[in-house]
This record gives sequence, C-alpha cells and structure tokens, in this order.
Amino acid sequence: MSLNPLPVRSMLSIRARRSSRSLIAAALAALAVLAASTLHPADRTAAQQAAATAAKRPLTHADYDAWRAIQFQQLSNDGRLLAYALVPQDGDGEIVLRNLASGAEYRHARGRRPDPPATQTEGGEPTGPTGPGGPGRFGGGAGNQLDFTADGRFLVFTIFPTRGEVAEARKARKRPDEMPKNALGIMDTSTGQVARIERVKSFRLPEDAGGFLAYSLEAKPEARPAGAQRPEGAAPPPERGAAPAARGRASQRREYGTDLVLRNLADGSERTFADALDFSFSRDGRSLVYTVSSRQEDNNGLFAVTPGDAADAVALLKGKGKYLRTTWDDDGQQLVFLSDRDDAASKAPKFKLYHWDRKTQAAAELVSGETPGARSGLVVSERGGINFSTDGNRIFFGTAPPSEPETEEEDDTPAEEKVIVDLWHWQDDFIQPMQRVRANQTRNRSYRAVYHIREKKFVQLADETLEGLAPAGDGLRAIGSDDRPHRRLVGVDANYSDYYLVDTLTGARKPLRRKQQFGLSSSPLGRYATFFDGKDWHAVSLVNGNTVNLTKDLGVAFHREDHDTPNTPFAYAQPIWTKDDRYVLLSDRYDIWQASPDSGSARPLTDGLGRREKITFRYVRLETDNRERGVDPEKPLLLRAENETTRETGFYRDRINGGAPERLLMGPKSYSAPVKAKNADVMLFTASRFDEFPDLLVSGPDFRDVKKASNANPQQSQFLWGSAELVRFRNTDGVPLSGILIKPENFDPTKKYPLMVYIYEQLSQGLHQYQPPSPGTSINRSYYASNGYLVFMPDIIYTVGYPGESAMNCVLPAIDAVVERGFVNEQAIGIQGHSWGGYQISYMITKTNRFRAAEAGAPVANMTSAYSGIRWGTGLPRQFQYERTQSRIGGNLWEYPMRFLENSPVFRADRVATPLLMLHNDNDDAVPWYQGIEYYLALRRLDKEVYLFNYNGEFHGLRRRANQKDYTRRMQEFFDHHLKGAPKPEWMEKGIPFVDREKEKEKYRTVSDAKMKAQN
Repeated sequence: MSLNPLPVRSMLSIRARRSSRSLIAAALAALAVLAASTLHPADRTAAQQAAATAAKRPLTHADYDAWRAIQFQQLSNDGRLLAYALVPQDGDGEIVLRNLASGAEYRHARGRRPDPPATQTEGGEPTGPTGPGGPGRFGGGAGNQLDFTADGRFLVFTIFPTRGEVAEARKARKRPDEMPKNALGIMDTSTGQVARIERVKSFRLPEDAGGFLAYSLEAKPEARPAGAQRPEGAAPPPERGAAPAARGRASQRREYGTDLVLRNLADGSERTFADALDFSFSRDGRSLVYTVSSRQEDNNGLFAVTPGDAADAVALLKGKGKYLRTTWDDDGQQLVFLSDRDDAASKAPKFKLYHWDRKTQAAAELVSGETPGARSGLVVSERGGINFSTDGNRIFFGTAPPSEPETEEEDDTPAEEKVIVDLWHWQDDFIQPMQRVRANQTRNRSYRAVYHIREKKFVQLADETLEGLAPAGDGLRAIGSDDRPHRRLVGVDANYSDYYLVDTLTGARKPLRRKQQFGLSSSPLGRYATFFDGKDWHAVSLVNGNTVNLTKDLGVAFHREDHDTPNTPFAYAQPIWTKDDRYVLLSDRYDIWQASPDSGSARPLTDGLGRREKITFRYVRLETDNRERGVDPEKPLLLRAENETTRETGFYRDRINGGAPERLLMGPKSYSAPVKAKNADVMLFTASRFDEFPDLLVSGPDFRDVKKASNANPQQSQFLWGSAELVRFRNTDGVPLSGILIKPENFDPTKKYPLMVYIYEQLSQGLHQYQPPSPGTSINRSYYASNGYLVFMPDIIYTVGYPGESAMNCVLPAIDAVVERGFVNEQAIGIQGHSWGGYQISYMITKTNRFRAAEAGAPVANMTSAYSGIRWGTGLPRQFQYERTQSRIGGNLWEYPMRFLENSPVFRADRVATPLLMLHNDNDDAVPWYQGIEYYLALRRLDKEVYLFNYNGEFHGLRRRANQKDYTRRMQEFFDHHLKGAPKPEWMEKGIPFVDREKEKEKYRTVSDAKMKAQN
C-alpha cells in the first residue's frame, strides 16, 4: 500500500501559506505598533502588548525537540566561572562556559547525549533527572560529564557523538565496538580554546589540585570476519522470560584494561599506561593510582605514579589476578583495595584486603581467610562496598560465602527436557516475583566487617542474622538492622526492622529498637541516634542507652497533619545535626526546632514565624566539602521558605541559639535550593514560574544582587504561552482547597473556553512549576494553554474507604468554582489523568456526565481482581496498596468486600456516557494491564465509545520518545474533536486493524509531520 505523500504543488502551497501568514502577522503587528504611538501612554502599553501577542503563534508538536534543559551546572571553586550543558530534548547539545564578572561566554558542541534509563515512580510516570542538581562536584569520575579543575584554569567535559553520526552508523549496521565513541574536551577557561581527544571512556581530576588530568581510552576495535555479529563462541542474548543465570563465576566475562593517559594541563604533555582498568587521584593530586588487567596476566597489579615526576610507576602489588575496589580515606593519605592475586589459579579464587599508606612503598595485606577473627564460611567479598571511618582508623568492607567454582562441564540436557518452574510456598519470606526482582541483590549480598588499623584487629560484625550495618561517627559503634522477623509484612503492612547497637571492637550487639518502621540514623560524632515513631522524634544515647522523647511536649505535630492514607504518617523532614552532636534540628509543618539530645529541651529555632505566617522553613545544606558532616553551630544557617497559602518561595537566614529568622528573598516564584562555590560566597540557583523557564541565577549570600546567568530557551518568546493562578474552592464537606488554573496568554474573559482538567492528588504546590513543551503519557499543560485551552489542576483529599467518591467530591465543586467565573464552555470540559488519576477518572464517569471527553491512563477498573495482583516492577503484591496506602480502602477484601465493589468502576460501566480514551501497556510494571482490558471489554460490550492504546513492550508510563510523540498527538486529536469540534481522525473513525498497524503508524507519522510543518 503506497503512502501517497503530499504532491510538490501541495508542499509549495503550504510553504506559500506559511509565508503569507508570517507576512500578514508582521504587517498587523507593525500597524498595531504604529497605531499605538498615537495613543495615551496607558493605552499605548496595552496596545503594544496586544501587538506582541499577535506576533506569536501556538506551540505545535514539532516544537518539542529543540526545547533545551540545563544539566551538570558547576561553579568554579573561586565562584568566578559557571559551566553547564544545554541539552535539547532530541538533538545535539552544547557546553557553555560563562565568566560571571564580565558576562563573556564560550560555547562548544557536545553532541547528543544517550538517553538515560527511565526510572519508575511508585504509582506515577517514568521520571528522569530534573532541576538544578546533577552529579556531585567531586571526583570527575566515569559518571561525571563536566568539571572544572580545582584552580579553575580548565573545564573538562565529555563530547558525545552527534545525532547524525549515530544514525549513519546504525544505518550502516556497524558493530557496537565500531559505533561512534565519546570524546573529551579540555577548554582553556581564559581563551575558550578546546583540545579534543577522541575515544575517551572516562576522566578524573584531583579534587584539591589543578595541573593534571587522567583519562582512559576506549579499546581499539577488534578485527573480525566481515558480517560477524558477535565474537565467535559468544552466547546469544537471553530470550525474554528465560531463567536467570545461576550464581557463580562461569557467566562472568573478564574485563581487560585500556590505555590510561596522564596529561599535564600546563603544557599538554602526556604519559600513557597500558591496560588500566580503574584509576583515581588522591585529593591533593600528588598520587595517581591505577589497576591493571592485562591479557598478559603477570603484568596485573595496582600501581602508583606521581604526576609531574618522570619516574616509572611503582607497583603497590603485582601479579596474576584481579585488583578491585580501590578506595581512599577522606584525606587521601591512605587507600585500601581487594585482590585475589595469591589464589588466582583457583577456580574460585579468594580475595584479600590490602592497605597502602602513601608514606610507604608497597601495599600490605590486612585481611584474608586465615586472619584471626575470620568466621568459617565467610571470605572477603569483591561484591561489598569499602569505606574508611571518618577518622581514617577503621576500614569497613564486605564478606560473603565463597563463590561457586567455575566449571567447564556443560549441561547437554535438551532444552525441551529441562524443567523451569517456580514454587510459591506459603511460608516464604518474600513471594516469588519479589525474589526474582531481588535475585541479583541476593546473589551479591555481603556482610559488613571491620579492620581496626591501630589495634590490628579484624571483627566480623554482620551476618545472616544482622544483614544491615551502618557505622556511626568514628566507627567505634555501628547500628545494625535485622528485618527477618517482619519480612512477611512487606507488601501487606509496611517495612520494619529490629535495630541493634554494635560494638565494632568486640562485635557485641545490644537491642535498641524493635519493629521500627522509619529507621535509625546516627549523629556526626556517633554519640546519638534518632528515630521517628509516627508521632514523635526520639534521641537515644549510643553511650549509655538512655532514650529521650524530643517533641512530645512542644504542642505541635511533627507527623504530616494532612496525611490521609490508612497507615502511619511520615515525618515532615529528616533531622539535621550540629557537627558537635550538641543539637538536633527537627521540623514541624512550618518551623524548625533546636533540641538537645541529652535533656530533651527544645526551642523554636525559627521563633514560631513559620506557623504565624504559614511559611514552611527547611534547612539548605551549603557545605561543599564532602568530609563535612553536620551543621557548624557558629555559622549562619540558610533556610528555604515557602508560603503555604500563596506558594511564594525564597530564603531566610537564621542561627543556632539566635533570634528570629532574617528574610533575604521572597517572591511569587519557585526558587531551588542554592549550590555554593567551594571557596567563595557565590550562590547558584534557579527560579521558575509557569511561564518562566528555570534559568540559572547567581548571587551573593544575601541574595540582593541576583543576576540571570543563562538563557536556555529564548525561542519561548515566539510562542503563545499562558499564566497560572490559584483558585480557592471547598469540597462537598466544606473543606477549603486550592487548584491551579492556567489561562491562555491571550485570555479574554468575555469568551468561552474549553476546559481541560488534570488530576492526581494534591497539585497546587506546583503553582510555579515550569513545564517545558514535551511529549509524554499525560497532557502537557503548556501546550494545551498555548492552543487555547484552560487547564485546571484541583487538589483532592480523601476519606478512607471511599477514594472514588472523595475524588468526585473535590473535583466537581472545583470545576464549579471555575465555571462560575463565566469564561468556561460547559459543553467542552475534558479530564485526563494517569495511574491513580486514571482510576479516579474511570470512577467519576460512572457517576457524572459532567465531562464531554475523558482520558484515563493505566487505570484500575476492578479493585477485587487488582487487589491480589502483582506490581511487577518491584515484585510486591498489590494488597498493601488497598489496605494501607494510595487506594485507601483501609482493610482487606474479606473485611470490606462492599468497599472494593463500590469503588470499582467496572461494576458501573453501564452508566458511562462519556467518550473514553485509555492507555494501558502490556508491560506495565505497576498496574496489571488486564485492568485496562477489563474496563475496555465492559464498555465495548455495552456499546460505549472507548479506545484502548497498548504500546507493545512499554511500561507503566511511555518511555520511548517515538511512542510518546505518537500518543501525545492522538490524545490531542481526541480532545480537539470532542471539545473543539475538530474533524474525527481516521483512527477514531475506523480503528487500526492489526494487519495494517505498521503501515498505519508510518502513514500517521508522515501526515502528522506534514501538518506540523504547515502550522510552523
């Protein structure tokens, strides 16, 4: 079947119409400006604004790709320079370096960053990194992509292949090792000149010293026969649903090192070290250590080299085997690592722990299987993490049962004769899906042990009876956790553990807390621990065991007062300690309290200002040294503030034992928590509104001289946008609530507009959130406002046992509050929501005909069948969700059968009169997709207008951009047809036959792209 592309004449006609529209818009704008010049100043301003609006156009789906985000922003240590990456949604990005004093900028192409794996929210949509965060400032490791040298003379960054280069390589069907690789850019910050180095895997910079850079190169492509798809003898990728590989070493592929290059940044000279697998600098930059994994195994080892010294690298330990887990102490004066050198010839080699002091020439063995204190059945584990205590006197590492030996025997049992089966046993701690999800975690489990350097003593601290262990303070004490007695409650109730105080010199354990839900955390010096019991905060002395309730007599609640699910409420914020262990800072709904862990006495640090003015105060950590633990009581504290009523945000300053907080900045925007330059009082932060992208801002510590330091999306000025405001309303029970109303930029209160309602739970806190135009699972409110819709996002609160009715009792009065203003077309109200929002919509359309059209993504339609389903992403049974959390039934199916029935939309499907569009994908890892099928089949059986999209292989929310674009366009067409009277698209008119679905997608994409180009 041919696609019948648009003829050339039609394309020329489209271009002509676009050109004509542009000329007409420009002429009208010019006439408006000319006319405005003759008006009164007040009228002239209004006319000029109208002219500016007339020159703008609505957003189209073709505008998404070029919208850019800011990532990996960094201040130089002295605060003079700012660097960041500008990353379009789909396209090649660039690196920007800005001199904050002069405003001068240098830019360099960066290519297209590979898409990061999507992460799944608990009941929401897939998310990626957002806001002004990014990787930590220190280390410049393999995961880092942009970093200043400590002296600020150079900016080092990763350069990705361009989108075109990757597309060409894929078209040519190149092997993975032949695909375009990342490069490294080294920018001179004084000139903007960039040195480019090809095929760079990763780089690292010293934390406290400039002058040198280390980077590792990609392996050279292997010579292979033409047409070979994978190395000879390599196993094919496992099929979906295949049983996981058995634990052991047979499936592990040895990884070999590549060239490591040490570069002198002053003169560009370089030294190369072969077969390096891992590498790191000491903090002061005077030592570079690297491990070697060579095909000539006698060359393996851990080596150290002094940057700037021409002497050969020194072998700290050398010989056949692996060298792993190289770890520095906080000051960078000593390191530890693991090696199986002495047992490398074994089929299941055992590792030892080694230690190197920089004052010595070689590493020394610390722990092996024969060390006094070693426990039978446990060996030093390469899978466990390693860290030093804060004072550098203790080393914590992992032990585990020995790995199974490699075997050369092959299982020659025919595939059809193999049995693959799971047993779901009623007494299992975790059900089989949870075991499957946690299989790698189980296989790689290790138990914490410690080596006391001064005492030369090894102590096994954790084991199968106490799997969790967190050192406290200087490591002489630790807090251990055991969840075994409470595992069967996971997925039914909550996660609980028993906690113990562990003496790391003897391994002795003392009970601290039984069946604790919210964990225990220790103070910086390790003298105390705090825990929350669902109502109050407590401090327990790790020295004498005394426990003090810190909040019971303060007259305010420290649990979330708006908590409306049938489980234990959470605390408002985690405790913050002063670094001397003298005070702990605790947060109620508004204020921060300063409490003594000894006496339990407390005073309001924020002087009650928060509660009086309905301002929420939260501490902002500004320390940039990763060795700093706790708040310095001698320094002022920075607090982020948010007005609960107006949603204004800003910053205040306060002090330990001080007076009232000092206001620094407050305004109708959402200000992010600032990041401070390491050695200067320069703050980096963002501010956003619905119509204002969160560009980077810099200021001094008083926030009096705020300056804009980026302009990521200047093209926004070309588009119609909108404005956001709060609407107050009361639900049917009279409870005052708020909602966000978004109006189109050219809003006219005398007109009638279609209204799009988006729901989840409480949303009004996002009043000043900027949403870039982008495709996705749900509506994009910026796009809909730009295209002439009102968008409304009301808050919803709940009564346990009646979640569906609770939603309706909030949403319908909220809509009435907007309709009463006179500018809503009541025959054109639509509603959209995903997951929990999708459920609530599915319920509401069985009770009301208020909506002209509705979209429900991944909805639960039948709570009785969903109750005993599985959340496949986590492996958890879904029962907990109905009994204890979001679904809010408040009990099990046998206690409240009628609640499950009454809250299930499928049992009232015969009452639905609203056209419904659904999205439910067959690989949904949160809500079983048969829930969407149940509702679809019921509505279809009743001859209701219903459409169900299933993007094959997709998860709870759409992750593939092509699918996001496709569904975004179809959802807009659905609503435009029902709410704006647009023609019904072909897929709504005729459906998409299975045998034609590939052709339909290609035709649909081609036609949609042509429409977007015509509109632009």
